[in-house]
Amino acid sequence: MSDSPSPARGRLRAGDPVVFVERKGRTYHAVLQPGATTNFSGSVLPHDAIIDQVDGVRVRSQSTGKYFFVVRASMVDHALRMTRSATIVYPKDVAMLVTWADVGAGDRVVEGGLGTGALAMALLRAVGPTGHVTSYELREDAAIRAQRNIGALLGPIDHHSVRIASLYEGIAERDVDRVVLDVPEPWEVIPHAREALRPGGAFAAYVPTTLQLQRLVLGLEKARSFTRVESYEVLLRGWHVTGRSVRPKQHMVGHTGFLVFARRVVAPDLPPAPEADDEGAPDEA
Repeated sequence: MSDSPSPARGRLRAGDPVVFVERKGRTYHAVLQPGATTNFSGSVLPHDAIIDQVDGVRVRSQSTGKYFFVVRASMVDHALRMTRSATIVYPKDVAMLVTWADVGAGDRVVEGGLGTGALAMALLRAVGPTGHVTSYELREDAAIRAQRNIGALLGPIDHHSVRIASLYEGIAERDVDRVVLDVPEPWEVIPHAREALRPGGAFAAYVPTTLQLQRLVLGLEKARSFTRVESYEVLLRGWHVTGRSVRPKQHMVGHTGFLVFARRVVAPDLPPAPEADDEGAPDEA
């Protein structure tokens, strides 16, 4: 086998989102376009000198003589810098949603709230070409912008459908494997998710506030068709590592939202969940 990278995966192409990395680690995001240039603090970098080069190439600015590495943008890079029509689900929460909801190859997923496409990109990667993601979005202009963002990272795909419709009014799909929500009132979707999910399927949702969290969790428990209702918050802290010191960075990505997960079960006559006391344990009475 050849050790050279494949043209599809190992080369930088026109239209690719890329990251320029200077010697001290500072970065600049751009989308490669023929004839375009990127000006990084006075260092002019022509895109024509980068297009068709190997991913990770080192380039030199003719204006300043400085060297830069150019790498294709990761999904995190792209999600944090792409054009937005709404607040994105932060990558740390996206990772948790995809992993805890156990989204995998071949799954059929319904997404509620396409937004800017950050969550949809992760779902599409996870299900692969043998799976399918159907995204519900109220605004057509937002859906068009999200599809552009997705296409810039993933290229042409045929396992993604977009419905301009409200999930609060129902889910047309049936026997799906996962329902993943980023909508203001996810508790209103519970009856529709119950009808859409196959037995054993997973429900997952992102909510920003404690009031939304409480209402969603109590709604899932009251529905009696879900079990393993769990709630989480993800905190992300980087570390500064040098030859002389190892310490946590002062900047930390703290609260961005709460994540709720549950599994669909066939138990319509399940007894109501016991009320929890202030310590979080079920009342023994």
